[in-house]
Amino acid sequence: MELLQRRVELEYQSKFHNPLLQNLPNHMKKTPFRNCPICECKNVEVLHTQRFVLPQGHPLPKEYDVVYCENCSFAYADTPARQVDYDRYYADFSKYEDNQTGTGGGESLQDAERLEKTAECIAEFIIDKNAHILDIGCANGGLLKYLQQLGYLCLFGLDPSPNCAENTAKLPGVKSFVGSLFTPPDIVLSDFDCVIVSHTLEHIYDLKIAVKQINKFLKPGGYAYIEVPDASRYSEFIVTPFQDFNVEHINHFSPRSLTNLFCSIGLTPVHIGNKVFDSSPKSPYPAIYGFWKKESDFQDNINRYIVNSQIMMNQFEAKLQSIWKNCHQVIVWGTGQLAIKLLAETSLSKAEIVAFVDGNPVNQGKVLNGIQIISPNELSIKKLKEPIIIASTLHQ
Repeated sequence: MELLQRRVELEYQSKFHNPLLQNLPNHMKKTPFRNCPICECKNVEVLHTQRFVLPQGHPLPKEYDVVYCENCSFAYADTPARQVDYDRYYADFSKYEDNQTGTGGGESLQDAERLEKTAECIAEFIIDKNAHILDIGCANGGLLKYLQQLGYLCLFGLDPSPNCAENTAKLPGVKSFVGSLFTPPDIVLSDFDCVIVSHTLEHIYDLKIAVKQINKFLKPGGYAYIEVPDASRYSEFIVTPFQDFNVEHINHFSPRSLTNLFCSIGLTPVHIGNKVFDSSPKSPYPAIYGFWKKESDFQDNINRYIVNSQIMMNQFEAKLQSIWKNCHQVIVWGTGQLAIKLLAETSLSKAEIVAFVDGNPVNQGKVLNGIQIISPNELSIKKLKEPIIIASTLHQ
């Protein structure tokens, strides 16, 4: 491993003296098939062209350019394929449903250790064992199994492969569904306390749509747990040439680009870290992980304020209606914000008001609704004895 890394460094250092390396298409600009998935910029540089020989009937392209966004510094595959092609690939060509060759089921020692540590990490943030947790791209349910062992009771899985969903459903107490972020099942999946998207976003073409869907699945105050390969450390963990420039991995995240993606939909980063795990024996692999919190939606908060305020106003109206049964003339004490709203929105507007009283000298002497506002002392002088409506929740 050290010898291989040293060789790569020497080749990089001698780039301008090596005719073969000089022919690499570094920094060549192009108009992309796929605008930057994070910022939608069209200005990209080609870093590498990756080619494959694929089986007959394979839905994905046999080559693509790895490009770098000049605006937000994101690296990604400029593939001519579309999300529907990747959906078909994972539904029909998925390797993850096979416990022997796929990951996500915890069958191998390395995969089991990775999933167990991830479950423990999630448990540090999601304390409530009754929390509703959804694992998107759950494969064979390995992570859900370890969460179950930690005592979580409301676990759900979602995967485009019917076999993966079926394997996950065999776990006691776990519900699973066939579908993806783009093709969710007919059943409503929402209001989750935690949505897990682990080693999935690097596979997704339409990133912006994907993260918006993650946001929809979350309840206000819920957490998105995100884990992806750490492209900023690829060069430190080379096992095979261009191992991460493969058919499946089309997005290459750094901590900065992952944060940019989720902040763009309003999720708040709570914790971001990095890790290294063994993807197979003696094959360390770098990853970024983090928790993003869905704060209460601003519009929802305003709407809730309006509804609750109207309920209070209706209660005030009911009180006023009870007053009119016993009297016809009233004194209104207070001419502040509540009083002027009651005059506009309730039956107080039709009442026979003999006087407005206010203790604030600034308001005294002014005319409200055709009636002069007097001081408390004037109320005594005039010997007014009508019932008093105190139009102030602070002083009633």
